Amino acid sequence: MACSDEKHDRLSNLSDDLICHILSFLSTKECYRTCFLSTRWESICTKIPNLHFQLPEISDPELSKEIKFVNVALLRRTENIRKLRLDGEKGCQPHDVHMWVSKALDLKVQELDLGLLLHEKTLLPLRLSTCESLVVLKLQGRIQPTLNSAFHVYLPSLKILHLRETVRYSMVDDGKEYDLNNFLSGCPHLEELLLHETFALPINTSFHLLKRLFLCLYMPTSVIKCCPLQINVPSLEVLSMVDFSLKPRKYDFTNLSTLDEAALCICKRPVFNNLYTLLKGLSNVKTLALGSKTFHFLSMEDKLDNLHLLTFHNLLYLTVEISENCNWNMLVSFLQNAPKLKDLAVMRKIEINSRRKEVGNSSWVEPLVTPACLATTLITFEFKGIQNIKTDLDFTRYIVSHSSKLLKVKIFTPTAKKRRVEKSLRMGLKKSSLLVWDINSIEDHLDFTKISMTTTRPS
Repeated sequence: MACSDEKHDRLSNLSDDLICHILSFLSTKECYRTCFLSTRWESICTKIPNLHFQLPEISDPELSKEIKFVNVALLRRTENIRKLRLDGEKGCQPHDVHMWVSKALDLKVQELDLGLLLHEKTLLPLRLSTCESLVVLKLQGRIQPTLNSAFHVYLPSLKILHLRETVRYSMVDDGKEYDLNNFLSGCPHLEELLLHETFALPINTSFHLLKRLFLCLYMPTSVIKCCPLQINVPSLEVLSMVDFSLKPRKYDFTNLSTLDEAALCICKRPVFNNLYTLLKGLSNVKTLALGSKTFHFLSMEDKLDNLHLLTFHNLLYLTVEISENCNWNMLVSFLQNAPKLKDLAVMRKIEINSRRKEVGNSSWVEPLVTPACLATTLITFEFKGIQNIKTDLDFTRYIVSHSSKLLKVKIFTPTAKKRRVEKSLRMGLKKSSLLVWDINSIEDHLDFTKISMTTTRPS
């Protein structure tokens, strides 16, 4: 009995702060389940800084109970909160979200993450646009801040802003056109911005402190003209841009001298000078990833001589996604213009049920001048999705044979083709001992909508 009392006393003797810290490793629902232990623990649960609620679908019989739980845990709370996260699919109503966010603002919330997929457009409280405590704001779907230019926006503490599909469904707010620039200009200390599947809204603004910019642009119709993208980013370090629009768009990024990492995937052929200017702005990066469409557009140009003038003096890591008819000379041009390249990754995007044509500019011709990086700096080469075709094999043999510093070659191929590819590739290859084989799915490709780039790629 004494031993039992002693154990009970040990738990009781823990400070409220320590118990609160322990509970922070549990989900919000699990935390509140500990309330039956004592009235003291019930009080402690109201002090947990981070609240995360996962709401079921609208057809779930537990929905009303879950909404009631959110109301109890959030609306009755008096202690300030650090983070409120709400996830779920079409399980609650706009007035619920409006009420919960309003309460979070009362409690000086610092991080607001709303991943709710709702049936109706939900406008957040107007006072969110002038919240002084908000550091992180992540919105998804039909949940929108006020984008009406008639309203003042000032978020002095906001450093991270993610808007996923929030301006995709409509272009008007209370009868007035959305003004995304007005909202963005009210975030002077922004360091990370993600715009995912935004509509045709024009963007023309400056971010003097922005370090990370992730853009997934979308225009599902070719009728409406895509508005230009004009951004001044003198402190930018990471840029990832995907454009699925059906019409070409003008890109105007200024002050990219601090850029360290970039990923680029443009799915509609742009004006060459526009694309060339964009690439020129990326010439200082250490890490570069190019999607198959972008690489294909570059390969189609008559002005390839201009690209030869581009030099990526600092480029260390290059990832290129190639399509069925890759212009290998274009890829060699990149190697020749990257004298410090250490790591080259080629990923073949396989188009299911497509016919492969090894004609025209898709053929491999060994260059007259060996790229300097092969002789001096390249240490890792990776080919994902390699096929048992002459161009793939010839290019791989060329890289391996001419890279004097090469330490590792990783070859990824579908299981069914591994034996044939391995046999073909080892023929006449003196450095075959460097080859490391792995298996990859035929669907594997670069997903630029989820790409997370680091300056040191895994070996």
